[in-house]
Amino acid sequence: MKEYTKACIPEIEMGTNKMTAKLRLQLDETGQELTVKDLKDWLMLHDVKAGIMEEAIENMIEHDIYDVYVEVARGKEPIKGKDGYYIFHVSNPETIKGPKILEDGSVEYTHTEEYTIVEEGDLLAEYVPPTNGIYGYTVENKVQMPVKGKGVPQLRGKGFRIEEGKYYAAKKGKADVTENAIYITDLLEIKGDVDINSGHIDFKGNVNIRGDVHSGMTVKAEGDIEIKGHVGNCIIEAGGNITINKGMQGKFAGRLKAGKDINCKFFENASAEAKGNIYVRSVLHSKLEAEGKIKVEGRESVVLGGSLYAVQGIELSEAGNLMEVPTTITVGVLPKTLSRIRELDVMIKKVEEDVSLLERVMETFKRVDQSKMTKENKDWRKKIIQAKVMKATELKQYRDEKIQKEALINSGKEAQIVIQNTIFPGCRVEIAGVGMDIKEQLKYTRFVLEDGNIETIPLY
Repeated sequence: MKEYTKACIPEIEMGTNKMTAKLRLQLDETGQELTVKDLKDWLMLHDVKAGIMEEAIENMIEHDIYDVYVEVARGKEPIKGKDGYYIFHVSNPETIKGPKILEDGSVEYTHTEEYTIVEEGDLLAEYVPPTNGIYGYTVENKVQMPVKGKGVPQLRGKGFRIEEGKYYAAKKGKADVTENAIYITDLLEIKGDVDINSGHIDFKGNVNIRGDVHSGMTVKAEGDIEIKGHVGNCIIEAGGNITINKGMQGKFAGRLKAGKDINCKFFENASAEAKGNIYVRSVLHSKLEAEGKIKVEGRESVVLGGSLYAVQGIELSEAGNLMEVPTTITVGVLPKTLSRIRELDVMIKKVEEDVSLLERVMETFKRVDQSKMTKENKDWRKKIIQAKVMKATELKQYRDEKIQKEALINSGKEAQIVIQNTIFPGCRVEIAGVGMDIKEQLKYTRFVLEDGNIETIPLY
């Protein structure tokens, strides 16, 4: 490898913004012998202090490159900082409209709409702040400032809290996520109908449906359900209240089940069950059950066909008609509830005996020196402890159920049937298992249970 070149004083050319430097050598047989070090020193003398490419200089000498500008130094361009961004840990599920093709090739015509449900404290998103970028330099070793990354506005929305750039759910609910917002709500709002296109509804909150619920659909919610339109042959279940503004035509299969009250304009060929009260204007060939009261109210209110059962009492305007359509009206606690309490008493006594026996066996093990217990005895002791825990859980369940049944009985002790207008022959009234068939029209009547018999008392 050549160690020097014969050249006169070299020429230098600076690039744009002094980010590069080029060198040109001119052959001069009488000139001095210039080495790589000489050329580097010359570059330094002309303020080229950074990014010097020694290999390029060596190549010029090695191959006697003259009269051509060769890049021998290059600065470093500054690197722009990264913009801030969010990492989302929740997202909206894909919405599938209409029939869905399953993996086996079959078609699911009515799917269940999916929603992203979060629990309180769940991490929803985290903010990654912008970076400052990386500094650059020119060949003169002057610092080049980078452009800083841009920040991103704070996420909009509600139902979350922010801690050190991290977004956490402030409550349990449905998460709706966009690029710049997160909304956590316990309300699912359906702006139209619930049908084969929207899919079934199964939501851990409240549901508000602005349209109708078509036959064949299922709507379930842990909270309340409010339906602005009609309901067909559907299954509607709520942990809270159910409200149907325009009534239900169940076609002998539709049913409602509420953890609290049911409020419906009318029932036709449907069934409804409420832990609380049922409020309705008219009932046609339907079966209604309530642990509270049933009130059939309104100027044209009528109960015709089917059966009504409410623990705490029933108030209605008119029951049956001149055609003597069979209609049953029942209040108070039924004999099956009393029978269940007797069953619970037997089961509670049996489990209490089992728990007592297990406790005596445990006392025996406690008196044994633990250091002398065999592995078999230790295994038996473990199984007995597990059995005791299971029996204790079973006992609590039976006792809790008995308390609930007894509270139900107490709530129905004064149950009455109140007829604000007329009850027709063909109807049957029952109070706490005691029945009476109506043989003639009765008006403005109250039915009560006295001394084991049903008595009629005029309202006015």
